[in-house]
Amino acid sequence: MNFTSDVKREIISRGLEGVACKKAALSAFVRTSGQLSGGMDGAPPDFRIVTETENVAEFFTALFGEVFGEELSVAGASVDRMSGRGKLSLECPPALRERALRELGLLRRSGGFSEGISARTVSGPGCAAAYIKGAFLGGGSCILPGKEGGKTGYHLEFVFPARRAASDFRRLLEENDLLAKVVERKDTAVVYIKSKETISDFLSAIGAESALKKFAEFVEKRDEANRSNRAANCFSGNADKSASAAVRQVMAIRRLAEAAPDLVDGELKETAEARLRWPSLSLQELADRLGVSKSCLNHRLRRLESLAAKLPGD
Repeated sequence: MNFTSDVKREIISRGLEGVACKKAALSAFVRTSGQLSGGMDGAPPDFRIVTETENVAEFFTALFGEVFGEELSVAGASVDRMSGRGKLSLECPPALRERALRELGLLRRSGGFSEGISARTVSGPGCAAAYIKGAFLGGGSCILPGKEGGKTGYHLEFVFPARRAASDFRRLLEENDLLAKVVERKDTAVVYIKSKETISDFLSAIGAESALKKFAEFVEKRDEANRSNRAANCFSGNADKSASAAVRQVMAIRRLAEAAPDLVDGELKETAEARLRWPSLSLQELADRLGVSKSCLNHRLRRLESLAAKLPGD
């Protein structure tokens, strides 16, 4: 079971309270999953809903019955050629179609379908959150990094059939402190969020407490793994730098020993001999062996390299 399914299952299990909230969720579901037709030039308005998720279909079929007195019915089933997933087609009883579309804010009084989100649909207490839930059930997904095809980032999206509805939905999210962006993808408009903090806020806003806990655990585990990887990479990088410096120092000391041994005496000679004896020790470890500070040892080694660099032929 993927994370998107976890979130949808929790939304369904918690249900919706109040007719206004149920209508808001239904409106969003029809907007994201519905196919609207007619409504102009004398043709009666009609709509059909297509969904890949059986429990979502059952949820909205029952919800429609609670609001309008009659349930949606299954008009057909098919298999998507691209994804291989089954699809259910739901239809509304003919006598209820126009009334349902008007009450869901999808059909204008003057005729024709509304392009955006009706303000009255989301204005009541809890209606905005209900609309967001319906939009996620109808056209939403939440992909975690490394899961279900996710690559490196977090991704929450809602797919709408048109830009106007997507733009209105983005504003609705922003009114609820959820910052999102809109992008066109083929024949659809996608509202998306990539911030893990905002995704966490989204889960909190829709009351998906179990999904929020699972998400928080995933984020913490991934962040901890990233911190460990960064620390390991940093350590490896520092080790590589130390090894390169040690090789450079040994080469300089050997050049001095061969070409100008008289240039090195006293503390420098002691340092040179120590580095040749322990070429693999880090700067701090070598300093401890000599009983000097790290900065003092570093200064001496640089002097040795400098002397070597001044020899003829360099």
